[in-house]
Amino acid sequence: MRILLFHPWIKSKGGAERLILEYIRRSKHKIDILTWVYLSDKSFEEFKKYKIISIFPEYLESVSRSFLLRGSFGILSIIKNILKEGFIENYDLLLISTSGIAELILLNKKINIPVVLYVHTPLRATYKYDIYWNFKYRFKNVLYKAVYKLALHSYNYLERKAWKRVSFAIFNSELSRKRALDKKLIDIEKTKVIYPGVDINLEPKNQENYFLYISRIGMAKRQEILLYTWKMFSKKYGDYKLILAGNLENKKYYRKLLRIIKVFNLRNVEILTNLPSEKIKGLHEHSLCEIQVPFMEDFGIAPLESVAAGKYLINVYPSGNYELLKDFPGIYWIKERIDNIKMAREVYKAMEYFIKNQDKLINLGSENRKRFKRLDLSWDRFAKEMDKTLESLIFY
Repeated sequence: MRILLFHPWIKSKGGAERLILEYIRRSKHKIDILTWVYLSDKSFEEFKKYKIISIFPEYLESVSRSFLLRGSFGILSIIKNILKEGFIENYDLLLISTSGIAELILLNKKINIPVVLYVHTPLRATYKYDIYWNFKYRFKNVLYKAVYKLALHSYNYLERKAWKRVSFAIFNSELSRKRALDKKLIDIEKTKVIYPGVDINLEPKNQENYFLYISRIGMAKRQEILLYTWKMFSKKYGDYKLILAGNLENKKYYRKLLRIIKVFNLRNVEILTNLPSEKIKGLHEHSLCEIQVPFMEDFGIAPLESVAAGKYLINVYPSGNYELLKDFPGIYWIKERIDNIKMAREVYKAMEYFIKNQDKLINLGSENRKRFKRLDLSWDRFAKEMDKTLESLIFY
């Protein structure tokens, strides 16, 4: 079976890029990649082994970082007619990897092969809780708010049209599927949840005195919450260190984090960006305790890697990984407050609880690892489930 896999932009070492790479590595089918923009020096080196059709020049990557402008890629795709006749017919199935936006390539197209979405999430910016959060933190200017409201109405209309052309949708979590069902984008009978894989080649090693948050550097990942927490925490517990590590997605937000560190005169804080996989692995293995505070994470591989490494984890719900981890003994769950200062206070309580009960909770972190081993979250399992599901749409 020949599959055309469309992923909107391959421009970082993010979770979505990693997922499609792990699938292509293991699938028994022939897969070509179609993308709007490919930055070979910014994403995983192994992508260079595969056929990648890049539609637009690299300089347009900056548009993908604009919260309000990235949807223009969908319009440009219609104009450029990227799924033209004579091209798409070379494949048996079109697989679209989407977090919203990517499915817009289906607009005004008659496609005679099955169209399957792998949904990391429907577009978060159009979901009710995210709309509230964006008005609170992202768009404070009156003009930006007005543009955002207009963009919401326009996108919702285009999204519904695009989803009508979808044969089947696979979701990375029940939370992501719920978002699509809440918006009535698809019938549940045409959906399935296949959890991504997780790197389980992690071993607990000698612990060092640092708290660790691994995630892309961006607004929705909310690293600033930990800096507000650290302002309170480090005054009382000065012997510990905070490490924020992840791919640098948003330079403006990164500069904001640096300003917070300077204004609060925070000590023992490191921000590490664009690290190789082995370095990330080492940070997991040597951490004392790990923290995750993204806003309503769709799935989240990093928390799963934390428990695979046998670490005590401070985590937030609702999230996609909550579905898998809610009964794990070594996790302190914080309910989402949608307010950064309130969240910082909750994280402080969790960190102080860890310090006061450190020996006991480190042991519970080890129990996390044992519990995790009972789950089959390997990438091999993921690829087999994906292949089987896609084959069922072609051969049965």
